[in-house]
Amino acid sequence: MTQIIDPHLHFFDLQKGQYQWLVGSSPPAWPNLDKIRQNHGLAQLVLGDDLCLAGLVHIEAGFDNQNPATELKWLATQISTLPYKAIAYIDMTQAPKDFCAQLQPLLDNTNFIGIRDISEGPDANKLLHPNVATNLAVLAEHDLVFEAQFELHHDSVAKHLSVVCQQLPKLQVVINHSGFLQQDTKWQGGLQLMAQCRNVAIKFSGQEHVNNHLDSHTLLAVLIAAFGDERVMFASNYPVCLMRDDYANVWHHYRQLVDDDTLWGKLSYHNAKRVYRL
Repeated sequence: MTQIIDPHLHFFDLQKGQYQWLVGSSPPAWPNLDKIRQNHGLAQLVLGDDLCLAGLVHIEAGFDNQNPATELKWLATQISTLPYKAIAYIDMTQAPKDFCAQLQPLLDNTNFIGIRDISEGPDANKLLHPNVATNLAVLAEHDLVFEAQFELHHDSVAKHLSVVCQQLPKLQVVINHSGFLQQDTKWQGGLQLMAQCRNVAIKFSGQEHVNNHLDSHTLLAVLIAAFGDERVMFASNYPVCLMRDDYANVWHHYRQLVDDDTLWGKLSYHNAKRVYRL
């Protein structure tokens, strides 16, 4: 049995959390939404006999964006049998004083490891806001991770963020969902700008979010060519991956992409263990 670490998944408790993006008046127009819009936890992470989940990174899911510490407290009641780290939500554009005030209670949680503030589509320009660089410096001071979720074809954003990353070498940045690479966009420049920063890693995940995505073998080759084999991580994006496949099939698909056991170990376990200090 081979151990894996899943560095990008979400647990839901629809009775205790808010999740307005999922259960509100304008839910996403996703396939299989009914499978996603349910409670999800460790019990649903079934892999089969050949793989064993040895750790995970929980990415904020909108449990309570006004008080992100509540999601961390709830997670502590849900995960007791596995090592895990938690990424919380804070608005990265807010005034540094307010950012620090919201960050402070999170620092008391030993599983807290970083922040995500989604900036897909037109929201990518949020990363150009002058407060973002200041707040990223605060994350760097605390040795925290910033989850960058934007499309790499936004060249101006990638250029700006790459400069900030070079100025903050202690800041660990992780690009979510392969930077949403797709065949009909010019992502090559943004990919190279971010890859040249040694403190930036990328997660191979989220292909269900891209209509015209690269085939998996090509995508993996592109990411490894740019970032090397120590800054790429397989991740499930569970339960959003249910748009296209179940949890076990996602991971078995990843396993079939890699013939070399040493490379598989890096992409499925060791890189995530190092980046997220699990």
